[in-house]
Amino acid sequence: MADWRRIFTVDLVGTALLARTLRPLATEGTALVCFASMAPLLGGTGPAPAVDAVLDDPLDEGFLDRVQEAVAPGVEDTGIAYAWAKRGVHRFVQREAVRIGPLGARVCSVSPGLIDTPQGRQESVSHPGTERLLRQTPLGRQGRSEDVAAAVAFLLSSEAGFLSGIDLLVDGGVCAAVRTRAGRT
Repeated sequence: MADWRRIFTVDLVGTALLARTLRPLATEGTALVCFASMAPLLGGTGPAPAVDAVLDDPLDEGFLDRVQEAVAPGVEDTGIAYAWAKRGVHRFVQREAVRIGPLGARVCSVSPGLIDTPQGRQESVSHPGTERLLRQTPLGRQGRSEDVAAAVAFLLSSEAGFLSGIDLLVDGGVCAAVRTRAGRT
């Protein structure tokens, strides 16, 4: 719910800055969970090697200009910008897992689906496709913030001690339903 530059700055650049700042503190047992989204999994964001190459360097001084050039005019659509930024988070987590793994540290991301929060309700008003996705959700409901919190707690726990570099999709099955209907399973 901002312009495309702000979306990339908060969602991807902010994630990379936070991880870079925390990286020197990583030791055996450290776990980090980044927030991504189901948006890039619903289509329209890849694979696109030229865009991915730009997304893979979010701390580059000319990052936003390079993103604009790689994605082209579509980047100014906030929905497209959001999906690409969150694809960048997915990719960032994979690379960060390789960086901090030798220290005994882990990093994962969580990708919420339709979650019943004030921001989620505000977004559904401005995006009519949200209702269609809700109807396709196999569990037949929106998620709750507690559903996402439980997933994050699991990823941070010792029970998830061998998980790193992965994204945990918390979407009630909607991505599976969309892919199945599109014949992409």
